[in-house]
Amino acid sequence: MVEFYGELSEKVKKTADRLKRRYFAVWTFVLTLAVTALAVIGGVLEGDFIVFTVFAVILASLTAYLYFVPPRKAAAAQIFIRVIISEDLVRFVRYLEDGEKVKEKKISDIRRVIKTKNCYFLVFNDISNAIPCQRTLLKKGTFTLLEEIFKGKIREKEV
Repeated sequence: MVEFYGELSEKVKKTADRLKRRYFAVWTFVLTLAVTALAVIGGVLEGDFIVFTVFAVILASLTAYLYFVPPRKAAAAQIFIRVIISEDLVRFVRYLEDGEKVKEKKISDIRRVIKTKNCYFLVFNDISNAIPCQRTLLKKGTFTLLEEIFKGKIREKEV
């Protein structure tokens, strides 16, 4: 069993924000390419390509903003978490002012684990729903055991 417990640091909050922004920047870039292709097709066929061109420029601006603008200051609110990883289950508890929010997932549902210098992010469907496991909050278990549980799913990223 591996357990993380405590308050997330500002650095981990900013890293999570940056990962989310870059994830959405990739999707807006793909959408920009599709709209640009429509504008080119519209121009070749002498159709209405101005609307597609304007939309492509707006999407390109949004993509650049998401990818290059530094993360905003993290919320002043403290985020206390507990993540318990057993052989087949991940239990994530986020402690809020009005109680606690619990999320349980099977380990087989985890698509990938993003490993950064300060944290592991357990990703189920996309990065916006990732569970952060800050390295300094490790209370039980070892990083070797954690990496053994998620063998083949870990991807290292520099953020």
